[in-house]
Amino acid sequence: MTASWPFVVGTAGHIDHGKTALVHALTGIDTDRLAVEKARGITTELGFAHLDLPGGARVAVVDVPGHERFIRSMVAGATGLDLVLLVVAADEGVMPQTREHLDVCQLLGVRRGLVVITKRDLVDDEWLAMLDDELAAAFAGTFLADAPRLAVSARTGAGLPALVAAIEQALAGLPPRPGTGLLRVPVDRVFTLRGFGTVVTGTITSGAVAVGDEVEVYPRRLATRVRGLHVHGVAVERATAGQRAAINLHGVATDDVARGDVVGHAGALAPSHLLDVRLRHVAAATAPLPPRSKVLVHHGTAQVLATLVIAGPPVPPGGEAVAQLRIDRATPLAALPGDRFLLRGFTPLANHGTTLGGGEIVRVHAPKLRGAGRADEHAAVIARFAAARAADRVALELRACAAAVPSRLVLAQRIGVAGAELDAILAGLLERGELLGSGDDLLHVETVAALERTIAARLAAAPDGVVAREELRQRLPAALSVRGFELVIGELIRRGAITADADVIRKAAAPRPRLTGADATLHEQFRGWGLEVPRPKEIAEALRQTEAQLKPALDRLVAAKLIVKIKPDYYADVDAVAALKARLLAYLEAHREITPQAWKDVCGTTRKYSIPLAEHFDAEKVTLRIGDLRRKR
Repeated sequence: MTASWPFVVGTAGHIDHGKTALVHALTGIDTDRLAVEKARGITTELGFAHLDLPGGARVAVVDVPGHERFIRSMVAGATGLDLVLLVVAADEGVMPQTREHLDVCQLLGVRRGLVVITKRDLVDDEWLAMLDDELAAAFAGTFLADAPRLAVSARTGAGLPALVAAIEQALAGLPPRPGTGLLRVPVDRVFTLRGFGTVVTGTITSGAVAVGDEVEVYPRRLATRVRGLHVHGVAVERATAGQRAAINLHGVATDDVARGDVVGHAGALAPSHLLDVRLRHVAAATAPLPPRSKVLVHHGTAQVLATLVIAGPPVPPGGEAVAQLRIDRATPLAALPGDRFLLRGFTPLANHGTTLGGGEIVRVHAPKLRGAGRADEHAAVIARFAAARAADRVALELRACAAAVPSRLVLAQRIGVAGAELDAILAGLLERGELLGSGDDLLHVETVAALERTIAARLAAAPDGVVAREELRQRLPAALSVRGFELVIGELIRRGAITADADVIRKAAAPRPRLTGADATLHEQFRGWGLEVPRPKEIAEALRQTEAQLKPALDRLVAAKLIVKIKPDYYADVDAVAALKARLLAYLEAHREITPQAWKDVCGTTRKYSIPLAEHFDAEKVTLRIGDLRRKR
């Protein structure tokens, strides 16, 4: 039996440039299976074949339609290709769909290809040399700039052996796709086999599937089981990423499944309506992409309606941007970070339009992009996710979720990493201290820090620094689970920030240096003054001293961390300053920024004290001043 190689080769190019004839000449398989295709002599649907290479491997071949009206089928076939054969007829040269198909392949992330000049028998050598110069100019700056250009004739067979050898050589330089990750098989064909029932076909983009697996059809959430598997017409027990598979689904009617659906393991995927993306606008566009527009999104084999929201100004032709795709509620996408997508203009009457651009999905189940004022912040988050490796992406997702801790299943659905790989990532993040907890109860350290500030502010405001445990839990975000709450409390106890009994939480008492004599008396006075402390000159006069005589005592109290030097002529009790800091952070958590009047109210003092205190927290990098406002740094 010929070994199946997990790679997919596909055609692309203008209508009537000989793509189907080329596939037939290479494989012996006529991919035009529909009566209308044979009658009209054009390909309207995807065709499938397999090619046996000289080394003994068998690869899948996808033949796509070339007419602009069937671009949806072309995009479905081009998704996931390892190698594209861009076909150009020798007698016609580069045509409109040649350029559009090239754009599609680039936007979908195809990075390896061959330029195949068909109908070699119709032109002479001089014409062929001129065409070669035209192709070199047309493909400059694209992934095909340095690709081999091979002239062939499907009618005479000239050049076909060299093409087969070039295909084998190009594929030999590619690493096989890993069979790990979540199973996804975008469905490109649905049919019935007598005695077997419903069969769906598609290229396995990630993961692996075996006979007997419990699977679902997404986004319909239709539960079923794999009754049988075929790869290139041969029954197999297991198929893996990179292979084209025919999957016999148990107990499913053909009307229940359609092109664009995705087969995956039961419960493993969570289709999303909000996708953060990086995109590129095609250079040939005649106008910028506006900040908001209706588009058709091609992802896998699906075509869905969406609203494109740019996180920034309009995108000029050839420009790049970060954006959000808001998918129509009826058709969410079973997408994962790293997936490629294509955008086309939406024309309501024709339900198709020109190619606008495409790019890479950065984040699924993203928070909704709201308002121009938040666009820069959202764009920065997208950029961080886009640049992150898998481990950092998990950490970013947990940090973004804050107190709403996702389970490992939800993490896998959002990141696309599951099982032992996800376990190893989480173990590494716990080891380096970026996460706290165990099992599904994991909190990012920044979330713990934010919760600690809220707890500290509540304890500081409570009489004697004591709060009932349940009351404190209810004052924290509702998304924080009971186990998450106990995790935070346990961490704060471990660090000595609080003490706890069964029913109450207490602010931990800081150990005080033993003071005697005049220093102890002076410290008690500072505790009584709180924030409204007399100036050193006034304190010295009250003690019948000079400022020079008072200065050593103030320095000793500062060194003992019992008072804080706010400015050269203003000192305050350390506990009073700490309580004010807790109130400030709690206010900023709730309001994001603080005005001068609000700051005065939080201080509970006059401007004589509130202004230097504000400047003190600026200097301590607690706050950042922006005009008259301050935000948490």
